[in-house]
Parts: sequence; structure tokens; C-alpha cells
Amino acid sequence: MRLEPAYLVAPKPKPPSIPTRRALLIAGGAMLTGLAIGGAGGYAVSSARRVRERDEDGRNASTAEPLARAEDLALDQLRHLATDASIGELMRQSILILTLLRDTYPDDAILWHGAERIGAELCANAGIDNRRVLARWLAQIAERSDAAAAVPVRGLVAELRSIR
Repeated sequence: MRLEPAYLVAPKPKPPSIPTRRALLIAGGAMLTGLAIGGAGGYAVSSARRVRERDEDGRNASTAEPLARAEDLALDQLRHLATDASIGELMRQSILILTLLRDTYPDDAILWHGAERIGAELCANAGIDNRRVLARWLAQIAERSDAAAAVPVRGLVAELRSIR
């Protein structure tokens, strides 16, 4: 006679292990997500700090407040170019600034200040590439704009149109 064991409770099944490749992909995705969130948060904190420091030093006190309130990243970058960037960088990006000033942000006073800087550089420096075309285009934008901030640029229109 033979006795066979009787189990009252079934043995627990062994849980399946996650394959190594899947674990690597999950860990990599989590790392990239954390990096993206951390980078965006760090940029936001440093931008706010830069505006506060500018305000405390007294530099750009008139532009620090609107820069802090802009919720559009492209507008923030354009405003930085218009106020704080060197004239060389401003002139390299002049086509972009004037296009967005005409089409997207026609009433932004800070961008009009940048357009005034561009106009003054066009009048002063004869060695700029496509100087005549850029001067005529800026004159057209200033003449067709109804914005009150365009008044200083309208004062340069006659000089811009005389560029040959």
C-alpha cells in the first residue's frame, strides 16, 4: 500500500520576473522623464531669479516687470534679445524679431525698443548684409503699425528709406 500526500493548500506560484530588457527600458524612461521635469523646473527658477536680480540692481527696472509676467517662452526670448543682447546678436536675429513683431506681437513695447535698436544700427553701420532691404522692411513695418510704441521707430523712417 502506498500513501500519497494530500495538500490542503496549493503551493504559491513563483511570480514571473521582469525581463532585463524591459526593466532597462522602464528605468531609462523614468530617468528621461525626471531629467525633463527637473530641467524645466530649473529653467523656470533661474529665469525668475534673473529677473529679481535685475530688479534689485536697478538695471532694466522698466523691463523686469513685463518679463516676469510673460507666459510665452518665445516672447521672453525675443524680449531678452531686444533689451539685453549685444547688437551683433540682435542683428543676427533681426529678421526673426521683425517678422514676429509684425505678425504675432505688434503691440509689445519691448520688441519695438529692439526694432529701434535695429534701426539705429542700420543707420549707423554701412557694413551690414542686406542693409537696404532690412531698412526698407523695418520702415514699412513701422509705417503700417498702429501701436503707440512704434513712435520712436517712425522717427527713423526717413533715414531708413534714404539708405542705398
